[in-house]
Amino acid sequence: MALPSQYQTLKNPFPMSPENVRAGMEHFADHCAICHANDGSGDTPFGKNLYPKPPDMRRAETQGKPDGELYYTIQNGVRLSGMPAFREDHGTPDADTWKLVLFIRHLPQLASDELKEMENLNPKTDEERREESEEQKFLRGENPQSMKHEAHHH
Repeated sequence: MALPSQYQTLKNPFPMSPENVRAGMEHFADHCAICHANDGSGDTPFGKNLYPKPPDMRRAETQGKPDGELYYTIQNGVRLSGMPAFREDHGTPDADTWKLVLFIRHLPQLASDELKEMENLNPKTDEERREESEEQKFLRGENPQSMKHEAHHH
């Protein structure tokens, strides 16, 4: 990929703070994890079927890239791949992109409680939301009769 020279030395203007990493994590779980997985491995049904496959962002090949290159890749996408451009004209302001870069830097240290939290931030289908709601009601002891009589469809 031809990286414009001004991006080679571009540094993230946002500090590596818990708040900024959290903002990047929320954005990543909602927009990126469908292909890249919550842990950055790329091990998802979409990711496995893309060519080229999304990189494991925890590895040195990605972690060693300059901030400006990660930023540029998110903003402009990767031609002839499944990675779209997320420039501001696509709804991602610069601050969101820089916080994504911070989160990508955090991926190698991602804790299991953060992964669990990200699962709740991933987009859900209406069916998944309904099932989760029913499960929570059941666990709270609410309305257990309706679950027994509910038809189960696949």
